[in-house]
Amino acid sequence: MPESYDVLSPFPRDRTWLLPALHALQHRDRWLSPESLSAAADHLRVPRSEVYGVATHYPEFRLRRPGRRVVRVCVGLSCRARGALDVLAACERRLGIGADATTTDGAVTLERLDCAFDCAVAPVVEVEGEHRGRVHAGMVDDMLGAIDQASAPPHPALSPSGGEGSAPLPLLSGERVGVRGPEPTSTLPQATLMVGAGTCGLAVGAADTLHALREEVARRGLALRVMAVGCNGMCWAAPLVTVLRPDAEPRVVPHVSGSGVAALLDAIATGAVPEHPAVADWLRGQRRELMSRCGVIDPGDIGDAIRRGSYEQWKRVVAEGRPEQVIETVRQAGLRGRGGAYFQAALKWEGARRAAGSPKHLIVNGEEGEPGIFKDRHLMEGDPHRLLEGALLAAYAAGVSHVILYIHGEAHGAARVMERALAQAREAGFVGDRVLGSAFSVAMEIRRGAGGFVLGEETALMESLEGRRAMPRPKPPFPTEAGVWGRPTVINNVETLFTVPLIVGRGAGWWTGLGGGHGTKVFGLSGHLARPGVIEAQLGLTLRDLLERIGGGSPDARPLTAVAVGGPSGILVHPRRLDEPLVPGGGLNPGTGGIAVLHGGVRVADAVRVLLDFNTRESCGKCTPCREGTARLRDMLDGRGPVDQPAIAALAEVVRLASLCGLGQAAPLSLLSALAEFPGEV
Repeated sequence: MPESYDVLSPFPRDRTWLLPALHALQHRDRWLSPESLSAAADHLRVPRSEVYGVATHYPEFRLRRPGRRVVRVCVGLSCRARGALDVLAACERRLGIGADATTTDGAVTLERLDCAFDCAVAPVVEVEGEHRGRVHAGMVDDMLGAIDQASAPPHPALSPSGGEGSAPLPLLSGERVGVRGPEPTSTLPQATLMVGAGTCGLAVGAADTLHALREEVARRGLALRVMAVGCNGMCWAAPLVTVLRPDAEPRVVPHVSGSGVAALLDAIATGAVPEHPAVADWLRGQRRELMSRCGVIDPGDIGDAIRRGSYEQWKRVVAEGRPEQVIETVRQAGLRGRGGAYFQAALKWEGARRAAGSPKHLIVNGEEGEPGIFKDRHLMEGDPHRLLEGALLAAYAAGVSHVILYIHGEAHGAARVMERALAQAREAGFVGDRVLGSAFSVAMEIRRGAGGFVLGEETALMESLEGRRAMPRPKPPFPTEAGVWGRPTVINNVETLFTVPLIVGRGAGWWTGLGGGHGTKVFGLSGHLARPGVIEAQLGLTLRDLLERIGGGSPDARPLTAVAVGGPSGILVHPRRLDEPLVPGGGLNPGTGGIAVLHGGVRVADAVRVLLDFNTRESCGKCTPCREGTARLRDMLDGRGPVDQPAIAALAEVVRLASLCGLGQAAPLSLLSALAEFPGEV
């Protein structure tokens, strides 16, 4: 117990810190032993049985001691479409064990992973918490032969404060951050070389590219600035380098490995960095507003963000002192949440503002726990200050004094970027007491989840923050009336809040002029595509626009056979519907924006089982229709006899109508769509 006390002592003795405390204990031991669970219970004054119940509820917590190294192979739809099952089989042969087992010498634990959320560089294998992308079976022997050299623990340490008390962060110029932001430097380098070092890029060698580029630039004595940035969405091109000159258009150079750095610098020296045709094709069909700065802004430098417009709207709105005007602008724009439900953002803010009780809370939902959905991580890694400004504007409008950034427990890159950005924003005076000299005060902190698809449901997320199992609450009361800790609460997802500074700055008419009044949408493209990645386009475009014009179509001779739209809560779409528009509430709803393309090697029946099996495992268990109905649907599909389609459809309808939350209600949609679109293949 003494060692556990050292880990637990920084945490206040309150149940709300249960998940962070369990994360810290698992970081130390790599699993949660009975002794650790008891120590957490005693320190936080929570019954031991309830601590055990929480620990067993969240999929990222381990209650069995793993091997000295842990290897996890993603077997989600996107990775399956790129050969993940062959990779898993090669790992099993090499280690001499099946999946979800440990070698007899205790050296390696091999596990299946529902989703690594790095879908655009599939197949993905996670080795000791580090992703390896575009893995094929022939790489397995070398990869596993080298794992004894791995040392990174799978769960980085988390501070109870989520970034409070960090040391002041200087800008690259050495200046401290002021409210106005630093002035641009008078001397600029010849060019800036921006290496896409988001999670996807790092999985395919971006760290080697960055290191080699810095070394070669220094060796040649060149006046070039080399900078690590987030992904610009071109995951298919990673590792990539963007060449930015003061007097020229940016040039994106795809597939720059460490060995290709010298050739790139030679091309820059002669001015011969041509536009890559695939890059032009990829950009042509997009309308990049939310993503306009991703990949060209230094996510670790608030000065760079300020120079590019960050916090301008925040300063103006605070100076004007009219929070109701922010609500009205967003209402006129018709902004709807981008988490899949498309509920009007302004109605939430107005409801919380009018509600009695304080303090009021805003939760930024960056959990993103649905397999095949990975866009929000890119946004956070690429442009963190745009998210913070959107959250501040929403908090001000809704009368909120406490903001929680809730980030997935395995989104380590996004969490690190956001923690640094938050520390900088505090130092700049954008967050804290009497913001910018006004009467408005707002606190902001980061909390980490521990997995769980149900966290996409807002009341389940609140339960998690309170240190409980993530189970939805009945409504009413709605969160804006009685939310987390019984206080009025607004919950918006990352993409929604990214939109807010743009609407407040450019006006409602600008937003309603895009996408037939629906604005733009960020999509994650993955699976059987030549150019998988994260894109932004006006709503109303078709799947064909997304998959062929932007995504580049099939990467080989195998044709597209089905498209999974919206992850486990979405549907399977037949190719004959590729020309239907994607519109919220329309025939093809874009949902959360996850698009996974399948080929004939992934049978529709198998895809349905993968999605349904995930929904079954991830059911929180609170309501009978979801808990029992999804399992029964899976069993009916797995029966030895012919599939009884009328019986399945009838049970699916019961689950859809009678489940407590939206996730349970959406659980059978992939099955129902497959029965309708592919009747002979389920």
